[in-house]
Amino acid sequence: MYDIVTIGSVTRDAFFKSRDFRVREQSESKTGKEMCLDLGAKIAIPEVIFTTGGGGTNTAVSFARQGLKTACIGRVGDDVSGNEVKKELKLEGIDDFLQIDSVHKTAYSLILVTEEGERTILEFRGANDYLSEKEIDWGKLKMNKTGWLFLDSLAGNKELLTQAIKWAKENNLKIAYNPGKTEIGFGKELQHYLNEIDIFIVNEDEAAFVAGIKYETVKEEEIFVELDRAVKGIVVMSKGPRGVVVSDGKNCYSAGIPDSPVIDRTGAGDAFGSGFVSGYIQSNGDISYAIQLGTANATSVVQYFGAKKGLLKKGDWGNYPRVVVSS
Repeated sequence: MYDIVTIGSVTRDAFFKSRDFRVREQSESKTGKEMCLDLGAKIAIPEVIFTTGGGGTNTAVSFARQGLKTACIGRVGDDVSGNEVKKELKLEGIDDFLQIDSVHKTAYSLILVTEEGERTILEFRGANDYLSEKEIDWGKLKMNKTGWLFLDSLAGNKELLTQAIKWAKENNLKIAYNPGKTEIGFGKELQHYLNEIDIFIVNEDEAAFVAGIKYETVKEEEIFVELDRAVKGIVVMSKGPRGVVVSDGKNCYSAGIPDSPVIDRTGAGDAFGSGFVSGYIQSNGDISYAIQLGTANATSVVQYFGAKKGLLKKGDWGNYPRVVVSS
């Protein structure tokens, strides 16, 4: 019997960090900055670190470490990388329902990290783009009465999104959803799927796009008005280093991010989202507690390479400061 099932992306990650990865301002860049490498140069990399990633497995490991009986659905290739993912899930006590793709290879990310912990990711989507609702044995996913479904990136598969929500509804499950960039690309159309979502997790740019509003031209309250209308439950909007705002449709809760060392920001969003949902489940719906656990989880993750090493175990907040939450 599972407490939570995750559906989402699966990757094999390689981290390259170098002081020679320089950052400069660039107004024509989508982010306003760009990473610079000397063309034709050979750049020494002091260390290469291999991990697994992807929102589906990152969140699954986080939930398992928080004491929740977890199953993970994703898709990998019939290759070495896929086997490494399966081994890791087994070590974490997670039941894997990974689909094995005999044609497409496991997704792979090459992550270039600066001395300050900022990164550029070179992404090969691979088998992730072929995750299929037709190959999920929904009948084997026996759920606890208070179970949850956590949806991450689904590669824009509307049939899978529809079927997953339908299955959750039929089994009286609650649903948390942190959509991938392809689903965010649906824009306001994504709102049609949100009337069954109990926790909707996005960053501020994504929130504005799904709301159909230009973030630069409005107050965030207007975004919440639109999303509160569409989402059945809670809207969680992360704001990077400026913290997080959460709306339950009646009240807004906000919190900043504590100062901490940053080695690598990869997986911080997954750590916050899964930490928030874990805290919400553990506290029977205490949003302030959920924000605090999510923040502590993300704060821990960024102090290590990879999206999983720093994920906290249940009760193990260590020296991470409690976040002051205002409502």
